Amino acid sequence: MKGHVDTLKTEHYGNYTVTHRAGSVDPALVMGQLSMPHSVITKGRGEIKILSVGDKLLACRKYIHGGLLRGITGDAFFSEKRAARELEITMHLEDNRFPVVSPYGYITERRCCTKSLYLVTFFKENVCDLLEFLKSAGRKERLRVIKDFACLLFEMGRLGVYHPDLHLQNVLVTKAGGLILLDFDKASFRSVMESDMERMFWRLNRFAEKKEMANELIITMQEKALFLRTIERLSGYNITATMQKQLNSKRLSYKLGWFLESLLYRKQAKT
Repeated sequence: MKGHVDTLKTEHYGNYTVTHRAGSVDPALVMGQLSMPHSVITKGRGEIKILSVGDKLLACRKYIHGGLLRGITGDAFFSEKRAARELEITMHLEDNRFPVVSPYGYITERRCCTKSLYLVTFFKENVCDLLEFLKSAGRKERLRVIKDFACLLFEMGRLGVYHPDLHLQNVLVTKAGGLILLDFDKASFRSVMESDMERMFWRLNRFAEKKEMANELIITMQEKALFLRTIERLSGYNITATMQKQLNSKRLSYKLGWFLESLLYRKQAKT
């Protein structure tokens, strides 16, 4: 793995392979906890197993395909590239002092023709996700954190990481008000350009508007403008005017996507 060959080890346990950071938690103990986790957290379309290993807690997230086809593809993968890429990106960010959940490694479970993949990170305690924070925080706290989040998004791009699936539930807020990012399974290394920044904002906006429709959260235009102005100030890009022209068409595409998802997954729930 690029840049980290000397820090990663691979060990085999029956149908499982653990690729992990050397000198960290014993992978045999991790595997011993995989089938009997300390607890399970339901998040998004999957769940996270919390593993208790000695005095450490680890979070084990199983990879599941996203999009409208996930009802067919589920958790089946033909290679471990997705997990390997996420581990590499997360380690790269951590090496550059970018605030991420510290990665341990990933687990590959071999099946007949496919594989199941699991990412393992060190579990962060005493935090909440950004969605929950914004629901309860006051106006000044919200503005400060939104500005900090925009700064982080710009810094992530400066470090050569593009994250097309960034949303409010894969950003953690500490008790001190700091931000930590996680879930980079769709991220990639690339030179982040103005159009990439726009796409990341549209993904965030899509998530926020879905929560608004469900009466879970309201993000004000002032807060969205602050987020964009902060990125424009740091990057030199002038993206607000361009994005305002696309807002109505984007909202139409959001609603169409949500409608198709509701039809597909309501049907699956009944079968």
